[in-house]
Amino acid sequence: MMRRDRLDHILRAASGVTGHNTFVLVGSSVIVVRCRNIPGDMLMTREADVYVPDASDIEALSDMIDANIGQGSAFHNQYGYYADGVSPGTSVMPTDWADRAQHYQGSGCPGVTAIVPDVEDVALAKVVAWREKDQSWILSGVRAGLFSLERMACRIDRMPRAAPDPAEMVRQLRWLAATCGIAFSLPDLLAHGLGPDTKINPAP
Repeated sequence: MMRRDRLDHILRAASGVTGHNTFVLVGSSVIVVRCRNIPGDMLMTREADVYVPDASDIEALSDMIDANIGQGSAFHNQYGYYADGVSPGTSVMPTDWADRAQHYQGSGCPGVTAIVPDVEDVALAKVVAWREKDQSWILSGVRAGLFSLERMACRIDRMPRAAPDPAEMVRQLRWLAATCGIAFSLPDLLAHGLGPDTKINPAP
């Protein structure tokens, strides 16, 4: 289970490994920083996905993180949690996600800053990935009122080319709403590049 003290430890260790003090945090662990009253199942991760932004050797630094404090490392074996060195393209979020990001400086990682995206941008990245664990994470967040499917839908027009077609993403959001048993008001389809005759049905 991820907690702030564990996240701080990971960030502190990542700084020691890479020599950098600013990281971008993506993935499920974002919820630890951005939300309160979090359902327990949303915290059931042992990893924090991080990368060093604006470095000429981002991939090399991420490999360094994996080798030293990643899954299967001595760090992981000792503490039971670990860092996953990722790339900027790992989490497919809206192109303006940085405008909504917060800077996090935990008490357990002095001098280290994590750039933390908005939880709804992370949720959209999970819609893109659409694995079973991603669907479960989003459903828990929607049911707990931690984020809004409507606000997520309003950002679909800013998703990069790596994301699915907007109509498919809307279909997935409608499936999430139906599964949660909540109403879902779709923003103007034309604003998202969907033609007025586009047929969007809930996913099976």
